[in-house]
Amino acid sequence: MTSVKRMLGVALVTACVALAMAQQPPAAQITIGGKAPNLKLQTLPGAAAQLHSLSGQNGTLLLFVATKCPVSNDYNERMAALAKDYTSRGFSVIGINSNKTEPADEVNKHAAEKGLAFTILKDPDNVVADYFGASFTPEAYLFDREWTLRYHGRIDDSRNAANITSQDLRTALDALQAGKAVPVAETKAFGCTIKRVAKGS
Repeated sequence: MTSVKRMLGVALVTACVALAMAQQPPAAQITIGGKAPNLKLQTLPGAAAQLHSLSGQNGTLLLFVATKCPVSNDYNERMAALAKDYTSRGFSVIGINSNKTEPADEVNKHAAEKGLAFTILKDPDNVVADYFGASFTPEAYLFDREWTLRYHGRIDDSRNAANITSQDLRTALDALQAGKAVPVAETKAFGCTIKRVAKGS
């Protein structure tokens, strides 16, 4: 009986470890200064989309977003404002939903209800999130016109808009538009973890 309990305990621990590993992003295959390949995504109706087809004249901002994450939802108005302000300044702003728990129809409905007028795409099997090593919603990746990564991290430094002291992403966008080096190229993103599809080793 003791042997059976021990075996069950080992199996439970193994399952818990496997679940934890499935939720952890793999090592990023791109870092600041690296170039993003033409990765595949899907439109919300399910059509194929290529990352480089989304390019903006001055650069492209990718925002990993969610429907259920309360932190991501606290940023909805700020993300909508970013898209409005910077698409008019030559940037493409694209949302990416990599959560396996949030189907395309839910993402589409959520965007309409929350006023997220920028393009949002699905990332089947979290392939794009895995390539970038994205961990959270929201999480930002800013590329120049050549798809070189110039900023990665948080949108700003406070979930509560009243407590913001550092507009990290806007500062990066302004620098990129002006042809200057981004002063702080990487910050720590925070929010809800991306709900990943478990993959074999």
